[in-house]
Amino acid sequence: MKLKHFLFIILIVAISSCQNESSLVGDNYFQAGKYAEAITAYSSYLKLKPRHVKTIYNRGRCYQEIGDYDKALEDFNKVIELDPLNENALLSIGQEMYRLGDYKSVPYYSEKVLEKDPNNSMAHYLIGRANHKQGYIRDALHQYNSAINISPDFGEAYLHRGALKLYLKKNQAACADLKKAAELNAEGAEEAYRKNCK
Repeated sequence: MKLKHFLFIILIVAISSCQNESSLVGDNYFQAGKYAEAITAYSSYLKLKPRHVKTIYNRGRCYQEIGDYDKALEDFNKVIELDPLNENALLSIGQEMYRLGDYKSVPYYSEKVLEKDPNNSMAHYLIGRANHKQGYIRDALHQYNSAINISPDFGEAYLHRGALKLYLKKNQAACADLKKAAELNAEGAEEAYRKNCK
């Protein structure tokens, strides 16, 4: 009886070790940019632990990276079912809504994040982007300011605030923002600065 009990414990430890290994292998693939391999590893892990929130989210991020946005959204929504206030999933859904042009839905997800964490700069930034696209200039500017106040190295927030200031004909302030965005290596910032400020 004691031997059977001992063997059962060994089996449980071995299974647990294999599960953790699949998840870690997925994380390693993700870090290396091997998203298809990461998806396979994460899916294998989820067969054993189908409610593991972090793994579902990570697989969703992999789908996002390879451009399979429907599956990404499916995973992010599954995370929200299991953990309704998961900040990463809420922000990722918000980003997907923005990508789809559903600008009215972006604040819904971002504001849920801000209810839990008022200092989440990405949530402010996403609301700013959605407001910017809808022509709510003052609201967009306010959100960009909030994002930058919270995260002074947020290059994309400087870039889009600079673009907004160009629209408002505040060229000196706009160029200061574009220059800062370029210094922070925000994509497209150097070209925008060169085009509008030199």
